[in-house]
Amino acid sequence: MLRRQSPACTKHLLVSDSDTESDNLSDYHGPRPLKRNKKENEIDKGKDIKWECSKRKRNKKEKIGDGESSQNVKAFKEDPDSVIEQAKKYQEHMKEIPIPPTHGSDVVFITWRGLARYMMEFYGQPLHYLTHVLVKQWDESRIGAEDEDKPIINIINPIKAETIIWGMEEVHRRCTSHVHLTSLWLCDPGYHAFVDDVIPLY
Repeated sequence: MLRRQSPACTKHLLVSDSDTESDNLSDYHGPRPLKRNKKENEIDKGKDIKWECSKRKRNKKEKIGDGESSQNVKAFKEDPDSVIEQAKKYQEHMKEIPIPPTHGSDVVFITWRGLARYMMEFYGQPLHYLTHVLVKQWDESRIGAEDEDKPIINIINPIKAETIIWGMEEVHRRCTSHVHLTSLWLCDPGYHAFVDDVIPLY
């Protein structure tokens, strides 16, 4: 049978005297820093970002309240009632513009947007906002394709390409709801570039 040859040291962690020593292990190892996991740190960062964003919004509102120009106020937030009224007038006006009876011309173009600009100049009439949106999407959809740098005129017959645009232009002019336009314009500050020349806001 094994026996302890000498008593445990009085400073041993397993030996304590309630009258003279503390059983708290921190007396021996000292205080340890509080560990924070990665998730808690990310939450704190998120709170800081949210607070900073709220601060910026408050400062922006205060600047507007201090008397900035009406143009800056307009850029900060569109008035839904004003936009829906403009959309209604715009759609009514576009519906009255007749589609050219004949089309097709010898034109050199590289992109769909380039063809759209040519058509507006050649026929002397605007294209619908939704048509501009679509031709932009068509150009962007070519990014990454094998023939990305190849001009559209070398892929699709010019007369056929122009006919395609006039076909969807007719749909946009006759069938688009001004309510739908309003929902798009409230999310697109750049719509003024295609609309203000047709129906000025003021």
